[in-house]
Amino acid sequence: MTRARRQSGMTLVELVVALGLLALLVGSLAAALGVSARGSVAIETRVEHGEALRVAQQTLRRYLTQARPVRTLVNQREQAIFAGEAEAVGFVGVMPPWPSGGGLYRVLLSVRDTEAGRALVLTRQVTVGEVASFEFGPNADQAVIITGISALRWSYYGLDPSGRQGAWRASWRGERDLPRLVRLEIVFADPAAPAWPPMVVALPLDQGPR
Repeated sequence: MTRARRQSGMTLVELVVALGLLALLVGSLAAALGVSARGSVAIETRVEHGEALRVAQQTLRRYLTQARPVRTLVNQREQAIFAGEAEAVGFVGVMPPWPSGGGLYRVLLSVRDTEAGRALVLTRQVTVGEVASFEFGPNADQAVIITGISALRWSYYGLDPSGRQGAWRASWRGERDLPRLVRLEIVFADPAAPAWPPMVVALPLDQGPR
């Protein structure tokens, strides 16, 4: 009887080995679950980034396509109220009624430092078209379009003074007409963020505000 019980039971060494194998199995399973969870979080983060980029691009296209060649006299010469630089673009456009009433506005899309890092910010203020500067009063509307920017560059394409096709330029100021195309390139500070392909927007070719 005593010998049969010894043969049917487990020795201390066998128990320790079994517990060690069980701990190894549990550890491997926990590591696999951790990798899976991190992968899910990474996928969800990229989806959120992608959705934010899509909304930002839609917003920028909607605003830029409302630009109008409102002109003013500068030294007895007609110029479009349009200020295109590498990190900012200002124009006059017919704006939708958000975040306040709609109408003819001076609009500036510029890079600003915010609590969330560098951001592309939209500033707009109602105008009747005679104010050529893009300095805004305290009642101007502001909205952050996209954050987490490392570098941003606008460029402009249009006809040269002789009316022939020109080339992409780093600035567009003092011209009678608007550029034909506006291009935006963005690099994000977070290397895991989805890439922003160059966005090109065609501005309206009509010759006056609607």
